[in-house]
Amino acid sequence: MVRALDLAWRGWGRVHPNPLVGATVLAGSSLVGEGWHAEFGDRLVEPVALERAGEKARGATLVVTLEPCDHRGRQPPCTDAIRRAGVRRVVAAMADPNPEASGGAARLGSLGLEVQVGVAREAAKAQNAIFLHRFRNPSRPFVALKLATSLDGRIADSSGHSRLISGEPARDYVHWLRAGFDAIGAGGRTVRLDDPRLTARGSVTPRVPPRRVIFDAGADIDPGLT
Repeated sequence: MVRALDLAWRGWGRVHPNPLVGATVLAGSSLVGEGWHAEFGDRLVEPVALERAGEKARGATLVVTLEPCDHRGRQPPCTDAIRRAGVRRVVAAMADPNPEASGGAARLGSLGLEVQVGVAREAAKAQNAIFLHRFRNPSRPFVALKLATSLDGRIADSSGHSRLISGEPARDYVHWLRAGFDAIGAGGRTVRLDDPRLTARGSVTPRVPPRRVIFDAGADIDPGLT
């Protein structure tokens, strides 16, 4: 499951509003196939991993970070691909909270497969926190707050002057993080002083560029700023 979770991260910034999903196929203790959901609208992870495993998938164990779907949308049901591949056992980290897609575990069980749900559940839930939030609190946004402060909790001196505080690894992480969100925001004073670009410029190019949002009660923003 650790490998499947690592693979799932490769879809960050590219699969939204779908969840991050990774999968491995094990024949005994040997890894014979793997995959991840790489792009919104592309093939789902289970068929990809099973195709890579080929005939070795027959009688094997499919390990996946999210319960396989059992509905037909842009793609056929994952349960159909699993049944055709002849998989004997399916291990999923967590159930799918989407009522339109859930039910795969029950369907596979009814077909005679051994199904286990809940392995590394907390890690999977943390990985898909944004996706899960949509079903738990659909009327509220999921927000990540980024602060770069000195040891005494300051972001600038008394006159408002500041200098770069965070190191390169932290900045790289922030740009990677931005790629997975719908919007990037800053306060009006920060925008007036620093003129930030509010874009994702890291190793991941987001499928949909995040919107830029400025929080300012007076809407006193120079339209010529970046």
